[in-house]
This record gives sequence, structure tokens and C-alpha cells, in this order.
Amino acid sequence: MMCVKNKLKKFRSAALLFVIMISVTACSAGKEKTVFDLINESPAAELFLPDGSPVYVDSEISSLRSLTELCLQPSPLEPADKEGDWLYRIVFNPASHVKGTDEIVVSFHQDYVQINDEFYLPENGVQYERILEWAAGKFDYFYKQ
Repeated sequence: MMCVKNKLKKFRSAALLFVIMISVTACSAGKEKTVFDLINESPAAELFLPDGSPVYVDSEISSLRSLTELCLQPSPLEPADKEGDWLYRIVFNPASHVKGTDEIVVSFHQDYVQINDEFYLPENGVQYERILEWAAGKFDYFYKQ
């Protein structure tokens, strides 16, 4: 009798664990990934200065993924400058090196960040200069290597 009870307890525990795993999977499957999620999954990136000189990054990509921690929020901004008036550009998943994914183009302008076709500003209380300092630091590091 004791053996049957133990087997029943084990079965119930396994069934409960299975139900929990299915529930977690179902909940996460319904979430659409954000552009920041996709940046965090990027295996490589290419950095560009306005003169067009590229630097390819793969082994230290985690340093560039920290972009997702910069407190940026979407903005319905209508920028005054032109598409080509950017200071720094990072292309995550560059087509020249990463197959089967879409490129994510991040352009740092004088007053805002553009990710693909969307515009971003810092959250309240965050100075945009800090975001440009982050970009400048990353570019200085990778271009000097």
C-alpha cells in the first residue's frame, strides 16, 4: 500500500510540473519580441562612423547589447535633421555576416536615437548626453583595437 502511495505522489508531482511547464511556455509564446529583445539575441554587429568605415564585432557583442539598458522610450518624434545626419551607427545582425535574420539599424543622432524606422528619446530624468557618451565610448573602444 505504501509503495502505491509513493508512486501516486510522484505521479502527481510530475503531472503538476508538466502543467506548470506548459503554462509558462504558453504564456511566453504569446509575447511578441521587442526590438530590444532582438538586439539582445544578436550574434554580431557592425559599427559605422559617418565616413563609412566599418568595424565588425562578434566576440564582444555583449558590450554592444548593453544598448538595451539605456532607458530609451519610443517617441512620436518628427526629427528636424535628415536620415543621413547621424553621428554613430550600429547594425545588429549585419547581412554580410549573419544569415536568416533581419538587420537592426541603430543610428545615434544629435538629439535622438533611431532604431530602424522608430525614434527613441531618453526616459524622463535621463540626459541624452549620457546616451551619446555610451555610443562614443563603444566606438572609441572598438575602433582603437
